[in-house]
Amino acid sequence: MINYLQNNYSFTGKSPLPKNIKEVKRVFFSEFADVKKPASYSSLPKEKQIELAKEIKESNMLLRVIRELQHTAYEEGGNFEVFRRLIGMLKTFKVGNCAELAETGKTICKMNRINNCDIFTLHAKSPDGKIRALDQTMIAFKVPKSKNNRITKKNGTMFEPAPDIPVLDLYMNGFSGNVRQSRKIYSSFGLKPDEKLLFKPENTYEPDINTIEKLRQEFPGLVFNK
Repeated sequence: MINYLQNNYSFTGKSPLPKNIKEVKRVFFSEFADVKKPASYSSLPKEKQIELAKEIKESNMLLRVIRELQHTAYEEGGNFEVFRRLIGMLKTFKVGNCAELAETGKTICKMNRINNCDIFTLHAKSPDGKIRALDQTMIAFKVPKSKNNRITKKNGTMFEPAPDIPVLDLYMNGFSGNVRQSRKIYSSFGLKPDEKLLFKPENTYEPDINTIEKLRQEFPGLVFNK
């Protein structure tokens, strides 16, 4: 289950971004408070996994259905349908892993005119240059266009983000802070102290202006910037 996390990490400065991120977390956990995260079951003790075997099977099956439906969304309904299904299926089925939660969080940002944000998968680079995936997707803000654009997304170009880049991870119970602070929570994914944390831009659909306005009308509970 997703639980709202009251953490000690905070932003500084007079930018409206910290307040906006708090609002994104508030509306997200208000609307999706009871979402199950299938990937989290693997960290449970074996005895608990056996106890929850039926729930685990159902959650994984629902997630497969969600992803199959999402895969055909653009062909069947265009840009708006992609995001209507993304949000609607999370509300209906109440199942999602880091990718679904990050994409939904990013969409909420766009619906509230927070534009300089995107989703990234995380990777670790060891001192000898070897790179491995950390199997996690999150939201980052204020990433320079030189690091996050159509070309880098298409090519999947990895980069080392600046330590002060703001991040939001809804899968990790709403962690928000900066890249430097995030290293502590991503150690649970295997990130080692001597490794560099890398971002890989995800080449996903972007909601256009018409889609954003339609989403604001269909999901008013996710709107805080009127």
